[in-house]
Amino acid sequence: MRRVSLADVAKAAGVAKATASRALSARDQDVGAATRARILEVAADLGYQPNRAAQSLRTGRSRVLAVAVPSGRTGWEGVLAGAVAQASRRGYQLVLHSPGKNEGAEDAFARLPADGLLAIAPGRAWEAPVPADGAVLPAVVVDDTVEHSSGTVVRTALWHAGRAAGVHLAAQGRTRLAVLAEAAGPLIDGFAAACAEAGLRQPEVVVAPSVLAVDADGFFAVTPALAARAVTGFRRAGLTVPGDVSAVAFGDGELARHADPPLTVVRPLWGALGARAVDVLVDAVEDVAVAPATVELAAELVVRESSVPERSASQPPGRPGHPRIDQS
Repeated sequence: MRRVSLADVAKAAGVAKATASRALSARDQDVGAATRARILEVAADLGYQPNRAAQSLRTGRSRVLAVAVPSGRTGWEGVLAGAVAQASRRGYQLVLHSPGKNEGAEDAFARLPADGLLAIAPGRAWEAPVPADGAVLPAVVVDDTVEHSSGTVVRTALWHAGRAAGVHLAAQGRTRLAVLAEAAGPLIDGFAAACAEAGLRQPEVVVAPSVLAVDADGFFAVTPALAARAVTGFRRAGLTVPGDVSAVAFGDGELARHADPPLTVVRPLWGALGARAVDVLVDAVEDVAVAPATVELAAELVVRESSVPERSASQPPGRPGHPRIDQS
């Protein structure tokens, strides 16, 4: 079967070959957004794959991005999946490395030949390494817990995620709210702001199982594990969820989906975080745009059985960042 060429893409999109080339190399300043979107769609439909050797010779780039992922922890796989898919669309390959116990992402990156560096969930402040040749490469970190980095930080808009949880609980008629957390942070601040907007008292911040001692008819847990433990405690105390108490958690996963009842969550859009990180990184590599210090993406409120009393079960679906009913 003949390989799809750039000329095939250009012809199908109704543009000049040079225009197709610029669009596929992400030179947004030379190609209008609508035209570029059409060309990318046509290229995807035709199964076009760029000639990497020719691109490398022309640009002097390897079209490889080095990616460090954490060892011994889970929860980052969705970010990686989004990054892999977007890198392919942008004509880049990813080289993965999982640093050992005594090796940081910085040490690993310094040995990998690449155009840019991506660290997924390093869990701490991160400094971009300097490769052996002394060149400073563009770098991006994807981590909700990192405030500052020597590269762009791509993360979930935590304040808005907390606020979404508070708005949802208030919409269910809950008036005495609490937060299950082990430390202060933007999630709690956003939740407290939602309470203030609804004219409710400020939420008490407690740690399970002490939530049972709090007069609350709705709570927001900063992890699904905290929420699940609290639900168990409420049941042992003779209360029903969501009949007597509504529950919302930040995050998602098997525990949240298969809890009894399934947990309403405000979950990060992990795939979108990975894709956005790659876009920021590739744009910096190709000098398309100056990399911002921080990029925040909205989370998604997924409404399940733990927060919605039966009277509200007909609530219609919504968009990312807005409530929607989920039966998964």
